[in-house]
Amino acid sequence: MVGEHGDSSVALWSGITVGGVPLLSSLEKQQIAYEQEVLERIRQAVVNSAYEVIRLKGYTSWAIGYSVASLARSILRDQRRIHPVSILARDLLDGVPKGREVFLSLPALLGRSGVVGVTSVHLTDEEAVRLSTSANTLWEIQQQLGL
Repeated sequence: MVGEHGDSSVALWSGITVGGVPLLSSLEKQQIAYEQEVLERIRQAVVNSAYEVIRLKGYTSWAIGYSVASLARSILRDQRRIHPVSILARDLLDGVPKGREVFLSLPALLGRSGVVGVTSVHLTDEEAVRLSTSANTLWEIQQQLGL
């Protein structure tokens, strides 16, 4: 998932691999049908999972604590692991409008100096449009707040 952390987040279905094999292209080659509606329902379930946890428990502190510990471990041990973190996405991806300073969740390589780099993400045309929409959603909120 990339983009805004919320309703306009983007599932990068084209990047999902199993054993190094791209999942969707493998299904297509084997002529195994899948429906875009099913993929969208899965994406929506992921987006809504945070709301469900909050509804049931009232908070999500354990997940936040675990995530922070994992990020700190990668940085302090200079592990250079990839984590989905919010970073300034200006001019990083084709799906982000040029010149707009928005922070999006992207796969970033973390090491001792922080963000060492952003993983090159290949986007399908549809994913690029969705990421652009996600970036625009955040941009519009920033404009309303005067940021």
